This record gives sequence, C-alpha cells and structure tokens, in this order.
Amino acid sequence: MTENNIEILVSNIKDDQSYCTRDVDGVSGMTVTALSQFCGTEQQTITQFLNRLRDSDPITNELAECLKPFAGNDWRLITNDHSGKVFIIDEVCHAVLEYYALEARKYKGKQIAINNYRMVAKAGLRVFIWSQTGYSPRSAISQVVITKEELSATVTAAIEQALNPINQHLEQIEQRLSALPKALPKRPWTLPSNTPPEQVPEGYQQLEDGSWLSPEAYQSILRQSRRSLPWDIRLLGDFE
Repeated sequence: MTENNIEILVSNIKDDQSYCTRDVDGVSGMTVTALSQFCGTEQQTITQFLNRLRDSDPITNELAECLKPFAGNDWRLITNDHSGKVFIIDEVCHAVLEYYALEARKYKGKQIAINNYRMVAKAGLRVFIWSQTGYSPRSAISQVVITKEELSATVTAAIEQALNPINQHLEQIEQRLSALPKALPKRPWTLPSNTPPEQVPEGYQQLEDGSWLSPEAYQSILRQSRRSLPWDIRLLGDFE
C-alpha cells in the first residue's frame, strides 16, 4: 500500500508497451491501440465503443450477448505503469473482439478480427487441454516449471472470474422472476367417472355420464354456445 492507501499492483509490461499482466493475480490487458489493431479498426472507434459499453445500463441495455456481462462496468486494468497508458482487461478485450468478429456488420478490417478471434479461441482451448492432461509450460525467463495444481488453480480462478458477471446477471433475473405473481397450476378440464369424490377439486360439475367438468371447461363451453346464437339475441341477453 502507498502512503495514500492506494494499492499499486506490479505489472509485467511487454517492450512495445501494448500488453501487461498483473503479477498479483495474472489478470492481463492490452492498450486501446493494440485492441483496435486486433479488431482491424480505428483506435477512436474502439474508444467510443468502450465508453458506450461502460455507460450502458446493466439490465436494460441492447448490447450483443457477448457484451452484456460487461455493461456498466469499468473496463480499465489498474497497474503501476508510469507511462499513463490505459490497459483494457483481457476479458473485455475478448468480448469486444468476439463482437467485431461475429456480430458486427461487414467492415474493411473484419477479416483481421475474425483471424485473431480464431487464434485466441485456439489458445484458450489449448490452455484448457493443458489443465486436463497435466502439461506444465515453462517460463521463458525463469525456466520454472508450473505444477499441475498451480495450473489447475489458475484456470479455475480465470473461469470463476469470467463467470462472475454472468452469475450476477442471472441473480438479477431470478430476483425479477421471484417478484412476479406465481401462476396457478393448470387443472384438467375433465375427470373420468371413476374418480373418487374426495379427489375431485372444488367447483367441478358432474355430467350425466358420471364424468366431471372443470369450471374452466364449463365457462369455455358456455362461451362457445353463446357465440352460436344470433347476434341480436346475444345483444338482448347481454351475452359475452
């Protein structure tokens, strides 16, 4: 912690200053320029896109499905980089790339986005298979072997972090659904004549053949029969 109680997180930044990774948790990011190049579009376009994503309402937005979990959230990755560069969190970068590759209308650099999205998807699948087979990649700098347990923990943490906004959105939906009035169970319109009297719900009427007719069925038949009458008779009888 610093003297101002503002936590400074160490970051590993690539030489070209386009990418970084926080040492404390492995969360990574890229600059707006790098993301715009990844998507095959202009930097200004991505900046406006990210601002609209940040300012969108988490519930009432009309964003593409891949972007909805990030609506209303800050997309910046906090580091101790002294150059003042803004890094976008890797999860947001992936969602933006997916949108430009799969959802956006055709534009000049769309094929670049498609190619990069395929590359990222392959890399993600490779890391998943590593976690299943126990493969341990070596660091190019330290040559330290990552254990299977460490790799599994890293993958699990990344998946949990990716699912957090989705789970929050599902909780909001569940809260809305719980506030809705519960629908009454649909009753059968008819019951056979051998139905024990104690099992016949209240309001059912018994017919000549011994079967039972529900109030809903009775009202439906009554409405149908009224509709078959001439309109002037229905008007006099104040039917319907």
